Order: sequence, then structure tokens, then C-alpha cells
Amino acid sequence: MAEPATEYVQEPSADGRGKTLGPGLNGGTVDDTAVPPVPSDSAGLAEELASSTPISVAVDDIVELPASPSATNATPIQAEVETDPVPAAAALRSGPYASVHSDANHGTMIGQLFEAVQRHSGAPLRAESVARELADYLPIGNEGEVAQVLKDNRVAVLVADHLGSGRWTSALQLLTNVQGEPLTLRRVRREVGDSFSMEGLRGNKRTGWILDLRETEESVPASCDFGLELQQADDLRDDDSYLIVLVGAELWARIGNGAGGLAKIPAAPDAIELFSKYLETAGIVDPPSWAEDHRLCKDLPQLRPGQVKEWAQTLVRAESQYRSATGRSTERGSDGFDKVVQAVANAVAGWMDVLWKWHSEPGRTSYDRNYLLLASVYDGAPIENVHDRITSLGHALGERNEGPRLTGQQGPGLIQLARQIDAIPLPDGNLRFPGPGFAEAVVRYFWRDRPELIGPFTKWTAKLCLGLQPDQQARLAQRMVPWALRHAQASRQTKLLYGVAEDWSQDGGLVGHAHDLLVAAILDPEVGQLTRNATTRWASSEESSAHLLRTLARVFQTLVSAHPGLMLRRLGDLAVSQKDGVAEAVGTALNALWEEDELRPQVRKTLDSWFASDHHGLQRSAASAFMNLALQHDDSGQPALLSTPEGGVVPDWVIRGWRTALEAEEPTALGRRACAVWLDAAAATGDDAADRIAATFARAVHETHGDHLRGRRVLNLYRLAEHWLIRGEALDWEGRSRFRAALVRSVEAADPRAPGREREGEPASA
Repeated sequence: MAEPATEYVQEPSADGRGKTLGPGLNGGTVDDTAVPPVPSDSAGLAEELASSTPISVAVDDIVELPASPSATNATPIQAEVETDPVPAAAALRSGPYASVHSDANHGTMIGQLFEAVQRHSGAPLRAESVARELADYLPIGNEGEVAQVLKDNRVAVLVADHLGSGRWTSALQLLTNVQGEPLTLRRVRREVGDSFSMEGLRGNKRTGWILDLRETEESVPASCDFGLELQQADDLRDDDSYLIVLVGAELWARIGNGAGGLAKIPAAPDAIELFSKYLETAGIVDPPSWAEDHRLCKDLPQLRPGQVKEWAQTLVRAESQYRSATGRSTERGSDGFDKVVQAVANAVAGWMDVLWKWHSEPGRTSYDRNYLLLASVYDGAPIENVHDRITSLGHALGERNEGPRLTGQQGPGLIQLARQIDAIPLPDGNLRFPGPGFAEAVVRYFWRDRPELIGPFTKWTAKLCLGLQPDQQARLAQRMVPWALRHAQASRQTKLLYGVAEDWSQDGGLVGHAHDLLVAAILDPEVGQLTRNATTRWASSEESSAHLLRTLARVFQTLVSAHPGLMLRRLGDLAVSQKDGVAEAVGTALNALWEEDELRPQVRKTLDSWFASDHHGLQRSAASAFMNLALQHDDSGQPALLSTPEGGVVPDWVIRGWRTALEAEEPTALGRRACAVWLDAAAATGDDAADRIAATFARAVHETHGDHLRGRRVLNLYRLAEHWLIRGEALDWEGRSRFRAALVRSVEAADPRAPGREREGEPASA
């Protein structure tokens, strides 16, 4: 199914950022410090999801590697046994990048997504998370200057040209080191493009705030007078709190007027020292020997710290794989040392020269190339019906070779196929590739070499997941999440995100991965805004399936705490859909959000606005959500919606909720359950509860400005009461029958069209 047509327009690239520095800055090149291992700060969320490395600081958001050190022919690291899977190195590239290798299991991925959402929500950052992010921290060169600015003004601004500059880690370090009782660290919660006021931070004692304005699409309204606002630090002083702003140079140049004295550019630590630190943390023996090798040290000073991080990660993987495969030493001066350095050289260059030479060899066929790509998709895992899979991939890419199906010993066997791609077949059926990052480098090479085939390839891979066994399906889906994000980052389009999410949403085993993919994309600092805009179109598009829309309801629910206003509006977009189960999915999402105390006022406000809407879909979703809330009860067994601060008065929004539910063409199963809960409580708990519940239903039926739909409300209430009479649990049949009759009399007595009757009617407990 195609994505909505408006999505085919290519978005402008956000690769470059302005070089003009903000007010009061002297310019110069920004060499960034390491980025924390949290999804929104790493190479898009995809890099975090793809990483399971012993080094605890994540990769730069944008990595532009210079020429690799002596990248020549491949130096395969032979192996007899598998080592633990490790994440990939970054390739030679430009623009945003997300690793196409995923070793994280689904549970780990869920945990990382949860942590990312919590961080965006403004919740206190967990102490163990902060400690993990600072484990490898080396002080920036001007840390003392920034600390003094923070001490004197309660506010400091860290400015850099690139995402992944280390501003986040530097902010954590500076706030952690503030003298006195430890600060509670929080990220300021705001939507991209929102205004900012220092008053919003008031009342939070001993808090270290981080205002993160690094997202590519970030902006601040000119009317905000942002620079002057930062000078208003009296509330921070009263609360003994601090604020650090993280911002790009181009944006700061526009909004920083009047606050130049607060701004500093983080000065990167020594690259070789940083490289050694990463190796030491990862357990590499004699880190200086590696850092001082002429093939590495000549390029390290040219790298930003995030790139230094990637080189260190790659060396750790290559060294581990070599020792595991050969059992030999990697001491300086040994053959192992040289082979590891060569593998690092090839890996950080994306294996580009190696793959180019392989593809250019005389006699190389599309069958060979498709097997290399297929084996990389499987990450070296065994492939069932390998020849059929190769043929299927070829057809997906537009090849029309209709030759006979290979049977028996026709065509190359597994060993020959493996050797042809410079891999080693292992006894368990897995493949050992030439070195770290090789499998994902093959996919990247294909994307760059055959850009017109990216769409067919990704669609084929997404559909391949549908036909696999559950464990294989999950592994491939986990790998595809960062692949799809990487493509969105590079292309500035969400067409493939849409296609993958659409296909996966229709499979029970993959719908959770579709959810994770979209959550990751929305939180990604490179394509987050792009994806948020796209989901608006998807939610209202007739081309989107009900399956995808139900997935989007779960996605928006997950992200409400991070983007409350925006995601509640997105749920509203979905709520108008007439497609199967979508309104119910929105209702379920709102019901879940009701459980979070801090979100409850916003959820209630949203429901109230939907009750008043003229749109049937919004009313239906609101009624579904309200019925779920009506099912809840407090410790005394009373409906929870009756337990209000209003001192016994049922809130108007609860009346409107029941009215909306009663105006449906006929009661829903959920409505019958909710009404039964209320009538059971009324019948079983005494006069006061009975009178309040009866009055609630009477007001829901009659307390309106006109007679429109009054008859339907009365009829539906009687239907609900009749269902309770048959299925209710309180009292016996006779008792329920008397109570039902009393309820009917109360509702009839409250009818404003019956002027001769007592408006109050008989008590429902009669």
C-alpha cells in the first residue's frame, strides 16, 4: 500500500548547519565531546538501538569520517567459533547516519525506548543512568570557564555547530559537580518550536535543568526574547536551581541576543587521550600502544570525539573477534596487532574499497551479488532454501531471469557461496564475515551503489519478515528498525517508514516492532519532526489501513508523556477515523494515559473537548475512553469517577461523558459493562451512592439546551438498565427489578417536558 501522496515530495536536507556563531562568541571549529548513551543523543535513536558495546558512551549524531588509515584489501579474521555479536562501525559517509546493525534484543530495545520517552517527559533523570553516561567522560578544555558562568549566572549556554557535540554529557557533568546537596536533574519538557519562559521552572528546589534545543527542526519564536529571558534568573536563585541550554550555532545566532556572555563552545579533549580512555574502559590491554600506532594516531586528531568513539568501538570488536577466532596474541609488533589495525582501517572506511574491488572482479554475477546482500540481511545466520531466497531477491530488484529452479547439486553450495563473499562457513551454519561491520557495510554499499533499488529492497526485506519463524522474524525486524531510520535520515523522506510500518502492523508477530520503529523515528533528533509531520498525514489518509492506524494509537499513547499536547492532538486526528477498531484503540490509549496522575488533567481536557465535538468519530473515541474510565473503582468499591475533590458533586465532564455514550445509535458492549458497574455499586452501597448515580444518569439524559437526541438517550439508558437487570450481580432479581423501576421514575421525573411532576422524582433507593 502506497504512502499518502503528499509524502513523495522530498524534504530539504538538514545535513549542514550554519557556521555563524551566536552573540558574544568568537567563532572557530567545534570539536565535540562524547555523546551520552541515550537514544535522542546518539546517532539518531537507531544507533542506540543498534548498539550493545562495553563502551558506555554512544556514537556521534552525525559522523563524517576522513580517509581511513591505510584501508586496502580485506584482512579476514578467520574463526572456528562464534563470538558474541557486536555492533557495527560507521562507514565513510556524509549526512546523518544510523547504524544498520542491530544486536539489541526486543526487551533491551523496549527499555531504551522507555528511557528515551521518560527523559523527554521531564521526569528526573535516574542517578544510575547519569553515572553510566559519565563513565568515560573526559573534561572539555574550557569546563572551568563554563562552570564559572553557571555559578555566577545560574544559567550557561553550550553552543556547537553539530549534533552530538558532547553538550549533553558536559551539561550532566557540570550540573553533577555543582556544590552542595546533589541536584535533581531534569530535561525541560517542551514541543519543538514552542516558546520558553523561566517562570515555567519556578518551584522546583535544587534542580539542574537542561533545555535541549539541538533538534534539527528546532526553533524559538522571536516574540519570546529568548536571550533576555535567560537573564531572568531570580526564580532559579530562589529555588537554588540551575539551567544549561544546549543549542546549535545557527539557532543561537537568531535567538541569543542579549545573552552572549552566557554562551561557550565546548573545547574537545585530546583525541588520542580520549581514544585511550575508551579502550581502557572496554578492557583492551595496553591502550597507548594502539592509540600511538602511526596508522591510527595520524588521523585521530582530525576526528571529533564522537568519531574517535566509533574508531575505538571498532577496534574493540576487531581485537575481540581476532583473539576469539585465532587464539593468538594482539600484542604490539605481532601479526595479530597488524591484522586488527588493518581490519579497523577497512571497517571505519565502511569496507568501501574492499567491496568495490569485490563487485568489480571479472565474471561477478548478479547471483553472487544477491547472495552477498542476502547473507548480510541475515547477518550471517543460516538461510533456509538459499537458492530460492536469492531468486526471490533478484525478482524483487527487477531481474527477470526465468531459468530453471536449481535442484540437487546444481549451482554453488553453501561453502562455495560463503568463500565467494570472503566469509568463512562455521560448523553451526553461521558465517564469519571478514571483520567488524562487514554485513551492514554491504547493505550501505548497495544503497549507495543502487539507489534506485532501495525501495524494492527494503520492501522485500520487510515482507521477508512475514514468512519467517517467530525468532528469525524478531531478529530481522530488530535489524530493520535502524535500517529504516538510516534511510529516512539520509533521504529526508518517510516513504519507507510508512511502508514497513504498514506491512508489519498487519502481522501479529511484527506489530510491536512497527510500534518501536515509529517511536524511535519520532524521538530521533534528525528525523523526529519529519516523522511527526508525516504521522499527521497518515492518521487522516484514506490509504492508511486500520491496522496501521491502531498501531499509531499505541505510538501516540507511548509518546504523550514526551510530547503531551502534540500526541493528544494526534490521537484526536485518529479518533475521527471510521475504520475498524481505530476509535476503540484511541479510547484504550486515553484510558491508559488516565493512570498517569500528571497527565490526567490534559486527558480530561481532551475528552471534554471531544464530547462537545460535532464529529461522530471524536465522540465515539471519547465515549470509548470514558467507558473504560467508568469501569474503574476506588478502594471502597465505588466508581472512581465519583470520588472527586468537588465534595460529592459529580463533575460536569462526567455527566457529559455519560451523555455522549448514551447518544450512540445503540449501547456498546463496553457501555453495558460500565453501566452495570455503576448500577451494581448504586444498588449495593446505600442511599447516598444510589441517589448520586441516579442523578448522574438523569442529568446525562436531560441537562441539555434542547431536545435533540433526548429520546435516544432515554431509550439507551433503559436498554442499559434492562441489560443490568438480567446480568447484574448486586441484589437478587426482585431487588434489581425494584431498583430499575426507581431509576426509570427518577429519570422521568427529571424530564423538563413534564411540568406537572416533581423535578426531583422519587429517590433511586426506594
